[in-house]
Amino acid sequence: MKILEFIDKFPNEQSCKIYFRDIRMKEGVVCKNCKCRMHYWLASKWQFQCSECGFRTTLKSGTVMENSRLSFRTWFLVMLFMTSTKKGLSACELQRQVGHKRYMTIWSIMHRLRKVMGNRDGLYQLTDLIEFDEGYFEKEVPQKIKSKLKRGRGSERQVNVAVMAESIPVEDLRSKKTSNHCRHFKMKVLESHNPRR
Repeated sequence: MKILEFIDKFPNEQSCKIYFRDIRMKEGVVCKNCKCRMHYWLASKWQFQCSECGFRTTLKSGTVMENSRLSFRTWFLVMLFMTSTKKGLSACELQRQVGHKRYMTIWSIMHRLRKVMGNRDGLYQLTDLIEFDEGYFEKEVPQKIKSKLKRGRGSERQVNVAVMAESIPVEDLRSKKTSNHCRHFKMKVLESHNPRR
């Protein structure tokens, strides 16, 4: 979603809450007390109430936003910025973009979201043609010591990562040319450069 589309779709906090409520109603809410899946919506309280035991569930309860005091719109903005660019986004830049006062809050949100996305990605199984390679990726290092670390292979500034990609041959019907399309991929940080024996 582009930033202008986001502004049109979610102009205020209420629009974000309504959207999130509809998503949760569609997916279903599970009662923490009795595990019942039948709930009804209490509009006056903005909560779900279990039809079996009467236990109430807030909109954020049971989600990545649980126990967070941040607004839905801030959460949505963080999700937008984290997913709308192929390049990485630092917590400092994200803090500036959403206009939040505390760095650690934004840092914590980013890590929560990354963990959830990682858990979801773990459900995928690669199929068809699998391509494998390894590469070096620069990791976040405090600015004070970054310039003192050596560069290149074995640098403390970089980590060695194995990458497996699900590659599917795609044929253009007009030109008959084929190219590979990457659907899902998995990455794992390697502990050493030596192959296991």
